[in-house]
Formats: sequence, structure tokens, C-alpha cells
Amino acid sequence: MSTRSKLEDKGLEQLERFIRETPIEIDLVNRTMNKYESSRYTKQSERSRTFKKMRQRVMMITASAAMIFSLLFITSLISPTMAATIKQVPVLSSIFKLAGDLGLQTADEKGLSTKLHSSVTNNDFTLSVSEVVYDGTRVSIAIERPHKEDEKETLMERISNIELFINDAPVESFAPDKSIGIVTKPGKDNDSAIIEFSDLRNQGGSPFPEQFDLTVSATIDGIQNPFKIDIPVNKIENYLTLQPNVSREYKNIHFSVEKVGFTPITTGLTTRVVLTDNSIFTLPLLTMGVDIFDDQGHKLKLIGGNGWNATDGNIHISDLRFQPFESIPKTLTLKPYIHLFNENEMGAFQMDENGEPKIQYIPELEVTLPINSQK
Repeated sequence: MSTRSKLEDKGLEQLERFIRETPIEIDLVNRTMNKYESSRYTKQSERSRTFKKMRQRVMMITASAAMIFSLLFITSLISPTMAATIKQVPVLSSIFKLAGDLGLQTADEKGLSTKLHSSVTNNDFTLSVSEVVYDGTRVSIAIERPHKEDEKETLMERISNIELFINDAPVESFAPDKSIGIVTKPGKDNDSAIIEFSDLRNQGGSPFPEQFDLTVSATIDGIQNPFKIDIPVNKIENYLTLQPNVSREYKNIHFSVEKVGFTPITTGLTTRVVLTDNSIFTLPLLTMGVDIFDDQGHKLKLIGGNGWNATDGNIHISDLRFQPFESIPKTLTLKPYIHLFNENEMGAFQMDENGEPKIQYIPELEVTLPINSQK
């Protein structure tokens, strides 16, 4: 009897823990709501209807799950097979896995990120770092706070004045004559966020070390003293880097591809544009971009980038970061483009039917690179 009782207790504890963690699914509603709230092109009325339907649907699913597991509690005997199955059910808790960034999802799924349990508490507010990954292209840090029912502002809204130190040196010491951009991105819910930054090695800066101690200092609204957390950072293996030295020319635009990097987390692209008539960059060339397509015609999603005008005039270097390829393609096609602007409103994009800025490709500058032959 005593042995059986212990097995029952263990099984019940597993079920209780699983049910207690199941409501995390509700966070998906908040995360999706935040995503739609942050969209500058979505109508308010459409958001409200969408949010309401999504909340009702997820709440119904969660309630159904709770009923099912309550029935399991009624059956006092838990078979070893059922206990093993429950143990294998994933708990959706990783910020990287739920943040909507394919590269960070891959880092979590493949165990490339470093799991952390670092936290600091000021004035009864706890800020934690749960995960970090660095692929040589970008550093991503998952931060979170404990959930409170009466919290109205998101963590992204409350955090500010983020400062970074690499081995006790300000991160700006790795930049040339400009600061390194620190981006805060949505996490899995209102209680989490992702801090992200990249070096400027291709724009006159210095590369980050392969291993370093990172100190994050940040202010939380309503709390006077800043929060400081130390994080160990280790670069994962770079899978493939190409320096194709390919260029195209059209009118006064000389476009060259300097570097393409592939990691499981990021596809990096470094390009250089030179205006051969020594003119200065103005609209629309100031917002010139590049789309990447694989050999099947699939376009990669742009996730960030940096631009640097080396001479404040006719040379512009761009480091663009895209989502990763699931597998490295046989060829890669780069399509430079310019944005289209309204003639009657200076600096205003023309918008398409989906509320996205219109672009125009420049086919004369298009480049197709063979990949497998360059490994």
C-alpha cells in the first residue's frame, strides 16, 4: 500500500504541476494582442474584434484542458505509460520559442541558447534573464518579470535606459563613430521582452569577443535605482560565410555584395553602394534595401539591420539581418529595391492594399549567388 501511495502521489504531483502550468497558453493571447497593437497600419475596430475572438477561443481551449485533467485526477491510479506521456508534454515557457522569431525558435529547439537563472530585485520588483544566444551576428537576451494580475504596463513599456558593458567596457567602445543600436523586441507575453544588439565590424567597428561577460543595466519605470545583471555570453559555431566579391552597376549606382553569413539563427548580408558620380544619398536611395530569395523563390523575413555612410556622401555600407534558412539553398538571389514616396507629402511612403510601404526592385542590380560550390 505504501509503495502504491507514493506512486499515486508522484503521478498526482505531475498532473497538478502540468495543470498549474497549462494556463501559460493564455499568454499567447496577450502576445498576439501586443503584436497587433504595435502594428501602425491595422485599424482599431478590426483589432478589437480579432482580440475578442482570440481570447474567447483560447480561454475555451484552456477551460477544456482543465476539465480533461480534472477527470484524470478523479482516477486515483496513474499508469506508468500515462505518467511518461505527461512528462513528455512540452511546457510552453521559453521566451525565445514563443517570441515569433524563427532564428530564436531554432536556437531554443536545437539547444544553442544558454539557459540562465540570473535575477535582481529592487523595491519588490524582480527582473530576470532566462536565456541568451550569440551567433556572431547578433546577441539576443530574454528578460522577464513575475506576473502580477494588476500590472497594466508591459515590461517593454516599463524598461528604459538600457546600457551594455562587455568585460566592463561600454559596448560603444566596439563602435566606430556611432553608438551600437540596442533594440527591445516583444517576448512571449506582457511580462517578457528580448534585448538585442549587434557589432559593427563591417562598418568600421570592432568584433565582439567569442566569449565575454555582459552586464545589462536598465531602468524600470517607477523604480529609482537601475537594475544590473551579469550574463556569460558564448558564441555558437558559424556555419558558413561567403565573400563573393560580386558587383552590379546601373546608372550612377555601383552595388556590391561583400559578405553573406549563414547561421542557424541569422542570415547576415553586408552590401556596399557607391554613387559613381560623387553625388550625395537622398531619397529614395537613402532607404534602399535588399530582399533575399532562395532557389525556390521563398523570400526571407528581414529582422533588423544597420547602415553606415562612411564618407557622409557617396558611399553607404549596410549590414542586414534576416531570418535563417531551414537548410542552406543551392543559390541565393539578392534583389535591391527602393521605396516609393508620395509626391505630395515629403518623406511619406506610398502604401499598398495591405498597409505596407510600396517598393520597386532594380533588376539591373540583381545578383544570384551559387552557394554549394563556394563551401
